[in-house]
Amino acid sequence: MTRHFTLFSLFSFLLLLALALPSCKDFEGPQTVPAYLRIDTMRVSCDYYTYGANTHNFTDVWVYVDDDVQGAFELPAVVPLLYEGQHKVALYPGIKVNGIAQTRADYPFIAPAEYASVNLVKDSIVTLTPTFTYYPEGDNLHMRWIEDFDGGFVSLESTSLSDVTFTRVNGPQAWHDPQGIYSSYSGKVVLTSDTLRFQLATSEEFRDLPTTGSACMLEMDYKCSDTCLVGLYYKENNSIYEYPVLRVSPTSESGVEPTTWKKIYVNIGPYLVDYKDADYFKLYFSSWNPRNDGTQYFYFDNLKLIYRDR
Repeated sequence: MTRHFTLFSLFSFLLLLALALPSCKDFEGPQTVPAYLRIDTMRVSCDYYTYGANTHNFTDVWVYVDDDVQGAFELPAVVPLLYEGQHKVALYPGIKVNGIAQTRADYPFIAPAEYASVNLVKDSIVTLTPTFTYYPEGDNLHMRWIEDFDGGFVSLESTSLSDVTFTRVNGPQAWHDPQGIYSSYSGKVVLTSDTLRFQLATSEEFRDLPTTGSACMLEMDYKCSDTCLVGLYYKENNSIYEYPVLRVSPTSESGVEPTTWKKIYVNIGPYLVDYKDADYFKLYFSSWNPRNDGTQYFYFDNLKLIYRDR
């Protein structure tokens, strides 16, 4: 039987062999044939009014057997395990932090999918399709800000640096939840050839964000035809400062109306450490059109700012 492993999974497998073979206690003799877990897809289930939309961009799965880490594997994954018989399995979703492949990590705001007893048989495959949920709101988890553009009040506003403002759009341009129940509007910004810049900032001043370096994540669904900048405003010593965090790549060619939604996880936590004396923070989203090379399009939806007490 032919089995295909990505380089990422192969690396994890070799690491697993190096760590596990000398001390494996699950078999009486040397173990040379593993059992396999197959994880092709993962889902998120959550209450829309508490956690917002259930969109995700989980690219990896982190696998634990009997509370021992087995490695991280790129999806779709076939995970080799040097175990046989009934074992506890826990799966954690993995992301590319800031959209960068070299900064993969488990997502700290999603509880693991746990299986109390999985029967592992050597040279056989067990397929799991995990459904994840956020940790409970209030149980050290803080959904600090959610904006889905569907309410009567939108918590973003154009700054004084912006030549244009945003509009709420529905229909085929907008993001819609699969059930067609909760979400039908998205935010849209258009920069034409005679406008230079847009900048949207949160109307709220965040005064309670963690400044210890722990993860503080912005989830964002977006599509755009030009680079979009995500950044922070902060007030310190009676002055307002602007700090760029991440440039988000376009999802379509320049000047072409984008059609494909993407999701990114932007970790602003490390940047908050440098400004722990700030009075407050705001998030902003911005782009320039200095080349005057046609119309550029930017869409936003399902914005969430999340952190968790550790």
